[in-house]
Amino acid sequence: MHHTLSATRRVALAAALAALTLGVAGCGTTSSTSGSSGTTSSPSAPLTLEDGWVKAVDVPGTSPSTTAGPSPTGAEDGEDSEDMDDGMDDGMGMSMPMTAMFGTLRNTTDGEITVTGGSSPAAGRVELHEVVMTESGTMQMQPKPGGFVVAAGADHTLQPGGDHVMLLELTGSLVNGSETTVTLQTTAGEVTFTVPVRTFSGGEESYAPSPDSSGS
Repeated sequence: MHHTLSATRRVALAAALAALTLGVAGCGTTSSTSGSSGTTSSPSAPLTLEDGWVKAVDVPGTSPSTTAGPSPTGAEDGEDSEDMDDGMDDGMGMSMPMTAMFGTLRNTTDGEITVTGGSSPAAGRVELHEVVMTESGTMQMQPKPGGFVVAAGADHTLQPGGDHVMLLELTGSLVNGSETTVTLQTTAGEVTFTVPVRTFSGGEESYAPSPDSSGS
């Protein structure tokens, strides 16, 4: 009888340890994923992204990015993105394939976090941008000095016409209804988000440097 109880206790102890190990492993990730609503979150991540999305863009002469996720669902055959900007003037007589990520960054810690840079398999480079008004009255985007500072327990909005994460030198078209990933480098470590790609007809700001700002 004594031996039977000991065996039972050993089994119970092993099960408890296994459950504890799984729980600890599940708390170690800093990767965030998105659901159908476009909301990204990970309780263990120092920085989360709510209602994140990337603007769809067609890059002529390329196939949809192999990193952009599955083909769109519910779209009409032959649907294109004619109402979107396929590139922006970089101020040097060239058209640069680019797009941007938007959403609400949320600092889940009790300390200030600064977003210092980023990367994405869908782009050759990623920059942190702001939008400012030039002397001529036009809206122009440019690199954000010092990056995005998110106060402890606070939010920082990324939106068209304001701060945003710019994806430049795209590796392929980003199709409406697909997904892509963006990694942000922060003072609290790297955080990766998977976000949906959506059509958007705004965000036609020029890209700095441009002729009317070269002298400033």
